[in-house]
Amino acid sequence: MSLITDRDLLLIEPSAFLHAAAAATKVLSAADAVIAGTTLSSASSDFVAGGITAGQVAVVAGEALEIVVRLSATSLTVSRARRPGDAVIAPAPGTGLALAVWTFNRLIDDVEARLLESMRIDPEDAAAPLDAGAILNAQAVGRLISLLVTEQAFKAAAAHAPTDESLAERAALHARRALSARHATLAVLDLDGDGIADATRRFNNCALLRD
Repeated sequence: MSLITDRDLLLIEPSAFLHAAAAATKVLSAADAVIAGTTLSSASSDFVAGGITAGQVAVVAGEALEIVVRLSATSLTVSRARRPGDAVIAPAPGTGLALAVWTFNRLIDDVEARLLESMRIDPEDAAAPLDAGAILNAQAVGRLISLLVTEQAFKAAAAHAPTDESLAERAALHARRALSARHATLAVLDLDGDGIADATRRFNNCALLRD
């Protein structure tokens, strides 16, 4: 299981789901979405069959919304972007709205795998097997992953639309933020499963992504 979800990217940059979708995968779309309060419904959709669940992001009428709970095959609880632990924030109501659910899961998995490799975290290592569960400060490491994913998403979008200078500018902005976080973040590791920190590892000098 990944350390982050699409919701974490929403907190970093909501517009990624609107303008960097070239790096994402569309898992569902509809044209009959209805929003009333914090409930989104779509009679033509099957959220169960589509695997739509909490932590994903729905783009409704041009606004990226957190999926908080899947209520049924045709309804969800959604919220505007909010800090962890805050109350849900109702979006604008409406009917007959365009709906799309995009996920950056492929990019998340790629970035996370490279980051864990840079920290020598490998469950298949014969001498010292470790997985992501060994990271005690998962929130801090997750934020770094979120920044790296957002950077790569906008780089991919800029490559698809080279005349759109704003995409390249946002890619550069998130690259600077990711570099700063990489220098400032270290992983606190529990090497023996007792819940107590045994080591810290840095990854500020690692090249995480292929050219």
